[in-house]
Amino acid sequence: MKDTVEIFGKELEYDFLSGWIKYNRLQNEISQGALAYGICSISHLSYFENGKKRLRGEIIEALLKKLNIHQIEEFGDIGLIRQQFYNMMFQIENLNHEDAKIIYKELLNVEDLISTSPYNIEYKIYQLMYNTFVEHLSYNDLKQDIIALDKIYSSLSQELQYLHLFITGRIIYKYDDHNEGIERLANAYRLKETPWVNYNLGFSYCFNNEHLKGTYYLEKALESYERNGRYINALWCHNYIGICYTDLKIYEKAEKHFKAALTGANHFNINKILGHLYINLSYLYFCKENYEESIVWTKRALETDSDPLLSASNYVEACIKLNRIEECTEMFNKYLVKEYECSIYYNLLYFFYLSIFNFEENIFYEEVTKKILHYYENINYFNLCKPMKLKLIEHLEKKRKYKEANKIYKEIV
Repeated sequence: MKDTVEIFGKELEYDFLSGWIKYNRLQNEISQGALAYGICSISHLSYFENGKKRLRGEIIEALLKKLNIHQIEEFGDIGLIRQQFYNMMFQIENLNHEDAKIIYKELLNVEDLISTSPYNIEYKIYQLMYNTFVEHLSYNDLKQDIIALDKIYSSLSQELQYLHLFITGRIIYKYDDHNEGIERLANAYRLKETPWVNYNLGFSYCFNNEHLKGTYYLEKALESYERNGRYINALWCHNYIGICYTDLKIYEKAEKHFKAALTGANHFNINKILGHLYINLSYLYFCKENYEESIVWTKRALETDSDPLLSASNYVEACIKLNRIEECTEMFNKYLVKEYECSIYYNLLYFFYLSIFNFEENIFYEEVTKKILHYYENINYFNLCKPMKLKLIEHLEKKRKYKEANKIYKEIV
């Protein structure tokens, strides 16, 4: 069956026409019945929009005219533009955001022409990718774009369905809902297994307290990235595999992966990952109850350009174990100040402050339950919530509030 059809004198791919028509119909708030009236049956239009039936060129033209689209402008070879899409995606996956920005800037030159063509949907999906991974826009910033594309999902080609599920899964996981995000990533994986989707699935399971699944997908991604010489991606795989093994209490393997990433980062001068590796090594040695070694790595993390509040929190936690409260106070005086209030980890450091100086007072319970836990649960940082809840249980048991303590314990279980 022919994969193209002539529309307004131009040969166009069927794969992009159905989604484009459905998208424009929904954007203009026109029902299927109103659009199909006098042109074709509603069922024919419905099957066409969902990619289950093809329509003749003259019928498609009539539908477009009813949507106030009377011509499709020439904007060059779609193959060349599509190559730009792929190049941009490759640079984003390789964490080369500066080159991705250059390519995106070039695509903006033809944005107005693309927006009046059937390839507008494809462009919007790659634009969503750019805004998610490069500009780091939040779910709320992109919510309307995601909803609009969700509505035409069934009309997309399999490749675009994969990309849409992958991109939206990543952003929904990060900002809105872990379970829905993972479900979308898993569905993307079923459509097309790639090292990038393996990496993001592994990352997502890692920080959803599903560490065995995390190692499974991250190790698949690592094998592929190493085989193809994509060493920057491989370093990040080592880093997150190390986190998974740390939380699984398989410390020898965790250390092996962190040290592999550290060796690679130093060899290739990848400084951006160093702060992450230092703080993760400090956490590894904390879990091994080697608090002095934990502090060594925390101090290194504080010397990098990464957010110092997480490093300060790890430093304080190790000092608490060593009963070095004066050093904790130095950290609080330096970092628990207005300058750092915007940090995600400000409330974590504040939690340790309360744990030291206000543990048996009501302010500890009030601040942790109404402010700190609420904050981290809202941003899906559940890995930080469990130790806080355990400390809350300890606080409540000291006050003989066993019923309330048991309720929190059941939440953790």
